[in-house]
Amino acid sequence: MLRLVGFILLVLVVHSVLSQLPGIGPIFQRLGCIGVWLTAMGLSWALSTQGKRAFRIRRDRGRMRELATVDSPHNHGKIGTLYLAQGRPRRALPHFERAAEGEPETAEWQFRLGSTLVELRRNDEAIAALERCVALDPEHGYGAAQLRLAETLARAQRHEEALAALDVFARNHGPSPEEAYRRGRALKALGRRDEAKSSFDEVARIARSAPRYQRREAGLWTARAKWAGLF
Repeated sequence: MLRLVGFILLVLVVHSVLSQLPGIGPIFQRLGCIGVWLTAMGLSWALSTQGKRAFRIRRDRGRMRELATVDSPHNHGKIGTLYLAQGRPRRALPHFERAAEGEPETAEWQFRLGSTLVELRRNDEAIAALERCVALDPEHGYGAAQLRLAETLARAQRHEEALAALDVFARNHGPSPEEAYRRGRALKALGRRDEAKSSFDEVARIARSAPRYQRREAGLWTARAKWAGLF
């Protein structure tokens, strides 16, 4: 009961604050009870989301403590994966370094290490790790490693090498909206504008035939391709 009363009071306070803000304040005032209801819905969603996040963090901390009891490369890799899932690449990095050093033949740790270094904008080191990954397994992650390598090479202005990585992906997995988009970006950077336009146009064609579960992501690549083709 007290929790419900506290929530109602919080809704009223937040609604009162929103009603005083420039721009949206008059809208909330005109909405009246509907504005209060919208505030309650928004707060309910925010509190639920925050509660789920707090639960995941507590669960992950327990799992990390459990993994840390055995100092092994594999466990360090698992800890790094948990940190990366939380959006904490700096905390993940030393664990992936330990995993990659201790199990150098495992493509997954090289991929995770490279992906973490990409997040930290350490492109040269990321490229080296991703190249080790695809050398161990050219199709790692169903081609995700080749796409990440191409992305990182392009960030480092190594566009010809990015195209080579995309060629490997296309041979092994066929065309995809992301592959066509990244190919268009690389070709555009090399001044091959007609070929770039063809690649950007190809994104939409590939997206139309994407499976239902991939259509949202394919639509995002289509939008990015249209924007990139404007300039």
